[in-house]
Amino acid sequence: MTARQGYRHIRLGPAKQQCVLAALLIDANRVIPVDALLDRVWHDAPPATGRAVLYSYVARIRRLLPRIAAEPEGPAIVHSAGGYMARVPPSRVDLHRFRGLVASARAVASSEPALAAERYRAALGLWQGEPLLGLTGPWVETVREALTVERTSALTECHASELRAGRHLTLLPELEAIATERPYDEASLRHLMTALHRCGRGAEAVARYNHTRRLLADELGLDPSPASQELYQELLRATAMAGTAPEPPAPLTEAGPGIPAPARPAQLPPACPTFTGRAQELRLLDEALTNRSSQRRTVVVEGLAGIGKSTLALHWSHRSRAEFPDGELYLDLHGSGPQPPLDPATALARCLRQLGISVTPNPGDWDELSALWRSVVAERRLLLLLDDAADAEQVEPLLPGGHGCATLITSRRRLDRLVVHHHAQRLTMPALTAPESTELLKLLVGPPRTQAEPEAAARLTEACGGLPYAIQVLAARLQLRPEASLATAARQLDACSPLNVLRTDSSDIISVRTLLDTSFASLPRHAQLLFPYLGSVPSTSFSAEHFATQARCTPAEAERVLGALVREHLLAEDGPQEYVVHHLVRCYAAEHRTSTGRPSPLHSTAPSPPMPDDQVDCWNVARHHQHLDRAATLNPPG
Repeated sequence: MTARQGYRHIRLGPAKQQCVLAALLIDANRVIPVDALLDRVWHDAPPATGRAVLYSYVARIRRLLPRIAAEPEGPAIVHSAGGYMARVPPSRVDLHRFRGLVASARAVASSEPALAAERYRAALGLWQGEPLLGLTGPWVETVREALTVERTSALTECHASELRAGRHLTLLPELEAIATERPYDEASLRHLMTALHRCGRGAEAVARYNHTRRLLADELGLDPSPASQELYQELLRATAMAGTAPEPPAPLTEAGPGIPAPARPAQLPPACPTFTGRAQELRLLDEALTNRSSQRRTVVVEGLAGIGKSTLALHWSHRSRAEFPDGELYLDLHGSGPQPPLDPATALARCLRQLGISVTPNPGDWDELSALWRSVVAERRLLLLLDDAADAEQVEPLLPGGHGCATLITSRRRLDRLVVHHHAQRLTMPALTAPESTELLKLLVGPPRTQAEPEAAARLTEACGGLPYAIQVLAARLQLRPEASLATAARQLDACSPLNVLRTDSSDIISVRTLLDTSFASLPRHAQLLFPYLGSVPSTSFSAEHFATQARCTPAEAERVLGALVREHLLAEDGPQEYVVHHLVRCYAAEHRTSTGRPSPLHSTAPSPPMPDDQVDCWNVARHHQHLDRAATLNPPG
């Protein structure tokens, strides 16, 4: 068994402790009686103090479970009704993710075989060797055997879907390997015969059948199944009709009709219809990614959450499709969302399948897939858009090796390793200018409203600080009340934090505050502890010394915390030990400061000083217009 938090492996302790965890996770979200747990772990020979040992293992497992700030209802071991239950989202346990993906694949297998095959492959990619490796006991052996059968069934169904989708050529090596590994597996034999026939190798398909027929008779005293015999007869008829001519890929009962080779991939999601501004950034992307003489065919678009990184990348990619005759591949790497980051092996397998090469990924082991990927795209002119990267280590295996491909990456974090080791060009997204912000609001709510109240419109966009996501959320709020004046919304800014206005409703499900929550959750613990003091700095432009004074920490500790905020693009550097913070981030930090109201636990236990007046003022954007211009250029591109 293995457990991970992100890319960090969690040590699960001795084998019996792992067995307790496995017994709970196999039946996740169901109460397992204590006696049943004892039987699963020790069968007929529990120790004299079995219950005490079990309780000790449960306590240790609880300490091992990751604590995730953004998920208060995260994984937990719960005691209930004379037993224990592993309370965990099914998406966090590979076995249950596997079963969910297989179920979704079966639901579309008859109507959309290509989509079903994609889901089967994603499910199979979750397997990493033998299940429950290192654990022993009758219950373990029974479960291991059942899970192996479950995986084999899914793989067989996957092969059937891939044959229906016309992927016989790329599937052939895998089927040949299975024929050697499982010589009595007739379902895989039929798939192999079908693939051989479609590849013009009908005689080999017949020979494979005859070999298996003799093997079954000699070893087991059996004949091939009726399904295998029927396919064999169909092959004989097809071979006889073809004579000596190359055999056509006739539709066979076992796999269904063939489909032509994969078309040019065009995976880009829709572009934003209200895209505004960004002329300088678009020129930089043109120069870096479409200029044939450029040696830096990789660009990393970085910046604060909601600054418009993905929107820019998609707009440019759609605009430049003609530059990439071999297609566009798109991957959401889930670097900052609620889902776990996409494993590089799974990402590589998805890309390869779009190019007609079917592979089964092994999460955590991607060296061979990465080498295959580079070989396949070496002579192609593809655009690869990697959206929302978690870190450089996630991206590196996906980088093409040739000069014909262009790679565009977006991330909330600084990916210095890509810049240093892979010569990627960095593009740090600035905020929108005031005219661009006004233009975006006009496109979203309509010219009549903004033209009727230009001063109120300017006041509202000023509150957004050039953050496109904030403007979109504001526009969604305004659209809910088309009869209300913009001045009414602007007056709300004088009475409360702009974060209370920049949300669609009081639930905060869609809001700037919730967006910043995800960035805050990604910070290391020491940075989370001192982050609230960012709401107390004298202005949106400040020094490390100012921050150290507010947080009552040493300058070195302040630099360490501020460096973590810079890496998450919650701050921007503005010279040696000088920083600029977006005013909405400062307001967000001020809310944290108000809610905690305590000094850093790393240092003094004395009472916190009174909240500075300017912290309250940071909620009144009108008083800080002199800083907004600076915040609008958090970090120039390049």
